[in-house]
Amino acid sequence: MLPEPLLASLDESGLERSWTHAPSSRARLTLALLSLNPSEARARWVLEQVPELDDSALLVAAFDLLRDKRLAVSVQQEAVPVLRQRFARLAGASPGAMRLRLLHLLVGTEREAPLDPQELEALEAISVLPSWKEDSFTRPFHEARRCLEDLKVPGSTGAAFAVAERTLGHRGVLLLLWRAAATRDRLSEDERRRMGRMLWLIGSRLTEQSSLLEHSVGTSLMASGASSLRHGRNQREAFAREDEVHAAVMTSLRAALGRWPLRSLSEQLLESRARSEVAWLRAFVGKGALP
Repeated sequence: MLPEPLLASLDESGLERSWTHAPSSRARLTLALLSLNPSEARARWVLEQVPELDDSALLVAAFDLLRDKRLAVSVQQEAVPVLRQRFARLAGASPGAMRLRLLHLLVGTEREAPLDPQELEALEAISVLPSWKEDSFTRPFHEARRCLEDLKVPGSTGAAFAVAERTLGHRGVLLLLWRAAATRDRLSEDERRRMGRMLWLIGSRLTEQSSLLEHSVGTSLMASGASSLRHGRNQREAFAREDEVHAAVMTSLRAALGRWPLRSLSEQLLESRARSEVAWLRAFVGKGALP
């Protein structure tokens, strides 16, 4: 008898009507990023927008959509040089942040490919930067929600949260994890330790972020780095941190918060979660205050 989750209220025909009446390319881009299974035509439209994107969060979200393995290989291949050029351009405006530089390094590479010496040099330079990304999760969330509300998209708060999750760059971090695993056995002991320090440092910056996805891939990077460093205690620390958050996630899932009858309450919960998802989860199990 409970209502469907917020995102389940979306329907493709309704999104197509919104696309037709969208007043700007920015509004259409938000709608495109909401699609869980983008068509080739829609992906090519997103690719056409990339050279003009000045918003780093939207650029990362476009990367997330265009690397979808369900898209034609030709679209994925066409996207690589366009994304790489734009990553390089926008990274120059944020010299202290890792996200765009890491995606510039990894875009177009395969998960089974070991990191070569030049890539390891670039990764080491990235690992010592002071922050993961340029801004918070809340800005793209609020901007996406305003856009979707203007378009009268049902469940705009939940939809905006889904759009904002595309901006995190976590899939690029997973690609780094896979490539590091493919590299480890090819390195000497000193080289493994060097790579381990890089992964630990990048993971540490990720766990400082507010979203669950960033925190999760960050702790995985830290655990992988600790393994290469032969630091069992640090590895156990990373896994313990992830276990605590995972337990909170499972508790929130059992509560089926996205299906509570009062839609306004569900939206308030998502608003709080967008401010700091990790803090929100900890508060839900009684280990802190709501953000």
